[in-house]
Amino acid sequence: MNEEKQITDALEQYGRRLVFRERLARAQASVDMDAMRQRAQMLATDAEPPVKRIGRVRELWQTYRSTFAVAAAVAIVTTFSTLFLVRYYRNTTQQQEQYSMLRRDVQAIKQSQNRILDGLSVRRKSLITVNPGQIAGTSFLLNSDGYLVTNNHIVQGADSVYVQSQSGDVYKARVVYADKGYDLAILSVRDDSTFRPGQVVPYGFDPRPSDLGERVFTLGFPRDEIVYGEGYVSSGTGYRNDSSAYQVAISVNPGNSGGPLLDGSGNVIGIISGKQVSSEGASFAIKTDFLYRAISAIPNDSLKGQPLKLSRRSALSRLPRTQQIKRVQQNVYMVKVFKHKE
Repeated sequence: MNEEKQITDALEQYGRRLVFRERLARAQASVDMDAMRQRAQMLATDAEPPVKRIGRVRELWQTYRSTFAVAAAVAIVTTFSTLFLVRYYRNTTQQQEQYSMLRRDVQAIKQSQNRILDGLSVRRKSLITVNPGQIAGTSFLLNSDGYLVTNNHIVQGADSVYVQSQSGDVYKARVVYADKGYDLAILSVRDDSTFRPGQVVPYGFDPRPSDLGERVFTLGFPRDEIVYGEGYVSSGTGYRNDSSAYQVAISVNPGNSGGPLLDGSGNVIGIISGKQVSSEGASFAIKTDFLYRAISAIPNDSLKGQPLKLSRRSALSRLPRTQQIKRVQQNVYMVKVFKHKE
């Protein structure tokens, strides 16, 4: 609509210019140019004093000044009208080119967004089809016989549980025992024929209370790659004064649940279990003392006659932190839980 109005205004101005041209033509036609030339020659050859010639020129001006005024006005209007039309069409052409470029840019952005959305849709459908109920968490070995510990809330209600090492080895796990009260679950990969017992785990399990301010660190799988975090024990009790847990000043995410909490000497003093959403960096870990209690409550038939023992001796106490991390991460596993469609 704006473009049509601009074109209409331009045509109207062009029409007015034609009208002025016609008036100029009529004014020129009404002037006897031959008579004006003869009169001018007479004035030029007249021997009268200059004052008289000036008077005659003034007489000529007074006679034809209305005609000259109309002609000058028409010339001025015509000039400005022509300039306006040239500028208008030039601006209109530039605006059309700019709009065309913008339209191409918008179209390119839309196509890019559509490709992204299509990719996300395909990826989402693929995840739903292949793995409708996967939940990620962390676990770590209790001993070299293939027993691991994680949080109960990770494996609760699962149809199948798998653990994956940092190197990509995947083992099917069996839930040996679940303690809902302490939110602990003991897993076993001994039934997986591909599992081979390894070396003794390098860390020890210390059930003694830890001091406030003690430096601690953790390893876990908040994403597909193992992540290191460090901080300190900030409270001897957990959420709402829970005596079975510590509060630690470490930033963790949901995938860290079930990961080990170790002190500077490489002793496991707790198992990461959650975080306080309303407070940044306030996380909780179940004390190792309650891990011992959960293990002592496991029925003998669940262990198939093999006792589950924990070492209290750490082989990491004299190592720098980087070496401690390398040794510990070999025993930390990602947990993948699958639930069938209902």
